Amino acid sequence: MTKKPNETLLDLVFGVIIYGIMLEVIGLLVVENPLSYSLGLFLGCGVAIFLSIHMYVTLDEALDMDEKSATRYITKQGIFRAVVMLVASAIGMVVPFISFIAVIIGILGLKIAAYLHGVTNQYITKFLFTKGR
Repeated sequence: MTKKPNETLLDLVFGVIIYGIMLEVIGLLVVENPLSYSLGLFLGCGVAIFLSIHMYVTLDEALDMDEKSATRYITKQGIFRAVVMLVASAIGMVVPFISFIAVIIGILGLKIAAYLHGVTNQYITKFLFTKGR
């Protein structure tokens, strides 16, 4: 990974965290089993954060490769990320005290964070990058 923190990566991570907090608060008011929901959402958001970091590292490393090697490497890493999502989903299905739906909702946090990238960048990341520099 590069030494300088990447604004886009931080936007995604902060977006997933904000999304997770909002859905946790809303979910605790609505669901009948709050512990199961919370564990599932925590697992899903953790996977979403892992996926965003893994995508960043994969793209960063692929930029130093030739075209054929980079294509093969990115494909392998994409399959790995799909397997991680399937394993997290399977955990939500098999383990009775983890909500499968909450796991899926948490993983979708990466997609929502990507949509909220502009807002997160404007109000959080830009503030962090300009403060003290």
